[in-house]
Amino acid sequence: MNVIEPHFKKSACAYCGDAPVNHTFSYFLNLISTRMDFHIKKVARHAPKFLVRFADFIPKFTFETFALLGLAKFSDDIEKAKTFRSRVIWEEAKRRGIKMEQLMLWGKPMDYYRAFLNGRRIYFDSLPIPPEMLDMRENWDDKFALKRELAKNNIPAPECVALPIFYKKRAEEIFAKLEKPVIVKPRIGSRGRHTITNINTIEEFRRALKVAEAISPDLVAEEHLHGYICRATVVGGQLAGFYRAKPPHVVGDGKSTIRKLIEEKDKNRYQRVEKVDISEELMTHIAKSGFTLNDVLPEGRELSLSHRSGRLFGGTTREMLPLLHPSFVPILERVAKLLGLAVVGFDCIVPDPEVEASSQKWGIIEANTLPFIDLHYYALLGKPQNIAGMVWDLWGPLPGPLLAKERVDAKQAGEVNAPR
Repeated sequence: MNVIEPHFKKSACAYCGDAPVNHTFSYFLNLISTRMDFHIKKVARHAPKFLVRFADFIPKFTFETFALLGLAKFSDDIEKAKTFRSRVIWEEAKRRGIKMEQLMLWGKPMDYYRAFLNGRRIYFDSLPIPPEMLDMRENWDDKFALKRELAKNNIPAPECVALPIFYKKRAEEIFAKLEKPVIVKPRIGSRGRHTITNINTIEEFRRALKVAEAISPDLVAEEHLHGYICRATVVGGQLAGFYRAKPPHVVGDGKSTIRKLIEEKDKNRYQRVEKVDISEELMTHIAKSGFTLNDVLPEGRELSLSHRSGRLFGGTTREMLPLLHPSFVPILERVAKLLGLAVVGFDCIVPDPEVEASSQKWGIIEANTLPFIDLHYYALLGKPQNIAGMVWDLWGPLPGPLLAKERVDAKQAGEVNAPR
């Protein structure tokens, strides 16, 4: 299929990266959701099945009613797909002969869709996960709840401490108990928004708290693991993709300033790699290593420029499922089963994914219950994996133009024309 290259959008907030949010709205949304989530999950676990089915029916009823009143419509224009995650799902649906449409609310495209399968309409948010596979006893997007569960089951993960809204008076006490360096981030959230890494002093810790609390009242502080940021996506209990991202970095020649090295790096970058954004966040990041932009980097010294990884920030990415050491596979698949998730993306920190898992210090740092599967399609290097096909396979045998054998062959071949 023909996948269109995603474009990088600069954010007015350096700490939001490529995924800007309204700070005030995000703060109050997290304030409410964190406090209500426990009670909602508790009620849902004991709710009769007819109430669960009724809750699943509400979106369908709402949007169909809006369409009937002319307030909304469903569009079959794939070019308006809200996210690239949804686009790869839509491309795979078209390849299989599945009709898929997008909700347009007051003319604005939403990341909500419907598809026609075996004579019925299904409604979904970006990824078509069967409703019976969506039940969660916990909100696993909650970083503290996830780490607590991983610790109980002896799964590699960094030590993590929850920082509720009234943590400030105990900041120094909390920091003293954590192994250094430390990371501070919002308790719920993704895309690395307002995350501060490599914190070694109480002054850095206090500044990091101010940055993170701009979008969330509830934070976590955790041990800073060292290694590559990786995304492992599990679908239907099977590891479907493993993506490795490397942050932007420069290597010193003993003569050039760091600013000059960044300029040279940008001149010689891959076409699909964005320029390094010289921002306050970057300057703060390199300052923790003892450098400024005007310093000459010693010959052979490699300096990381950001905690953000991947080609959208001037780094590199590789889809490397075939290269992953097999010792990681049962661990990642076990965690997906433990959490009860049919589709999940795990963010991991791994020093070397090609080396035996038990021989190195690594850990799972986040779980994403609506993972960006498009990461595995747009990697700079490596062979894309047909994860969208595996998501559709959760619905069982589907009618369409491809025969069963052809579908298997397509999956094995990873027939995705990802941009080079």
